Amino acid sequence: MRCEVQEDDSVQVDLRCSDCMTVLQVPFTREEMQELDRSEAAFRDEILAEYERSVSESMEALAAILVPALALDLVGADDFAPAQRARRAG
Repeated sequence: MRCEVQEDDSVQVDLRCSDCMTVLQVPFTREEMQELDRSEAAFRDEILAEYERSVSESMEALAAILVPALALDLVGADDFAPAQRARRAG
């Protein structure tokens, strides 16, 4: 989003659709810009909360699989070591 203050004190905002890449130029009043900023902040907070919930669920799922595998000695520390590159005969 790009915005520019106009001579009539409105704010010209370029909005771009992330799906189709269509760009719209829309004039907003200062009050409308404040509401747009507030909405964007609220949606950003909502996205962040959902992201954190998703990461937490993923970590819990991985732990649920990894803990029994470690207990049964199906995996060990060497399974997490960086892969060794094959040496060239020289």
